[in-house]
Amino acid sequence: RNINYSFGNGNLSRRVIKGYSAKGTSMRVPKHERCFGVDEDSRTQSLVPDMAGRDVSEKSEDGNYDVIVAIHDYGKGAIAYFGDVNAEEQTIWLCAAFCESRSAKLPIDCFAKIDDQSFTEILKLKEDGNNAFKHGELQQALILYQSALDRFGQKFGTNGPQRDCYIALLSNMSLIHYKKGDYLQSETYATKVLDIEWGHEKCSYRRAMARYKISQTMGGDLVVLRKAKKDVLNGGKTPPSTLNATRKLMFQINDEIKRLEKKQQKHFSSGFETAMSGKF
Repeated sequence: RNINYSFGNGNLSRRVIKGYSAKGTSMRVPKHERCFGVDEDSRTQSLVPDMAGRDVSEKSEDGNYDVIVAIHDYGKGAIAYFGDVNAEEQTIWLCAAFCESRSAKLPIDCFAKIDDQSFTEILKLKEDGNNAFKHGELQQALILYQSALDRFGQKFGTNGPQRDCYIALLSNMSLIHYKKGDYLQSETYATKVLDIEWGHEKCSYRRAMARYKISQTMGGDLVVLRKAKKDVLNGGKTPPSTLNATRKLMFQINDEIKRLEKKQQKHFSSGFETAMSGKF
C-alpha cells in the first residue's frame, strides 16, 4: 500500500501505483522514510513452519509497521530500499521513477562530454549541413545533420558549445522537416529541444506551427490546437523580427479553435434535439 505520497516527485507512484502485491523482505524505518508498506492482509512466507503465516498486517492503532520500499536522505542525495525479492514489474517502475525524480534533468558534464576529435567531426558535419541548406539541398542537409546527431550517441554534450550544437542540430532537423511538409517529424524534433531547453523561442514557435498544420491535415483537432496555443504562450519574449509572424499564428490558432468549438457545440445541440424528439 502506498503510504508516503511524497515518494520521489510523486511521478509514477502517485499517478499509477496506488498499491501492488510483492513478496519482499520488510524493514521498519521512521515514519517519514516509509513509502510502500503492508496492508490488512499481509502475512509472512517462509519454509520454516513457525515463521510462516505470521500476521504482519497494518494495525490501525500502530503506525510502526513493516515496509518494503523506503527512502533515506543521505548527504545531498538519497538511498532507496526496495525489498521486493522477485523484481515485480511495478517495482521496476518505482526504481525508474525514483532515479528520474532524484536525478538532474540532463547528465552532468563528466558523463555528457564529447571528446574533442568527435566534436570537431560534428562541427564539420553541421557546417556542411548548413551549406547544403543554404543551397536548397534539404535532403542532403537532413542526412548531414542526422550524421552529426549520431556522433553524439546517447550524450547531449557538455554545457556550452557542445550542448548548444546539439540543440541547434535538433532545431535544424525540425525546420527542414517542416519545410518538407513532414509536420509530425517537425513536431518530434522541436519537442526534443524543448525537453532540454523549455521555452526555446524558435522551437516553441515551430512546434506551434507544426501542430497547427497537423490539425489542418486532420480536418481540425481541438486538442492539438490547444497544445499549439500553449507553445506560442510558452515561447517567451518574442523579438521584434518575428513578432508579426507570432501574432499572426496566434490569431490563426484562436480563430480555428473558435470555429471548431462552435461546430462542436452546434453538433451537440443538434444531437440533443434529435434525442429529445425521439427521431433518429
